[in-house]
Amino acid sequence: MAPLVTALDHLQLPVRSLDEAISWYSGILGFRVLTNYGTYAMLRLESALDLMLWEAEECHPMHVSVDGETKPTFFLKTDRFDDLAALLERERARIASLEDLGFARFLKFYDPSDNLLGAIEFRDEARSNA
Repeated sequence: MAPLVTALDHLQLPVRSLDEAISWYSGILGFRVLTNYGTYAMLRLESALDLMLWEAEECHPMHVSVDGETKPTFFLKTDRFDDLAALLERERARIASLEDLGFARFLKFYDPSDNLLGAIEFRDEARSNA
């Protein structure tokens, strides 16, 4: 029998300024704008991840807290970890941490609305198992 759920359609994030968020997500992370309705927009990463950004007057950034530690809302895969880290630094994005755990490297950073995000680059042997 086919599964009832077949894929993740999109993620949603609150942002303080939609225009600023669209510029940041497209200019830095490579998302493409699919629709912009003025107070919300749908963006797509070419690997088929869709992201809906909602402009919120009372923006409460998305974070996950586990045992008092703040975790990213989601992780993006990258094969250009060092280039992404350098670009985020050049663009003055707030970087929370850079970690190398052997099987993968992790970059945690904030978007302009203080949503905590992450990027992961798997080592070659771990990538084949991911």
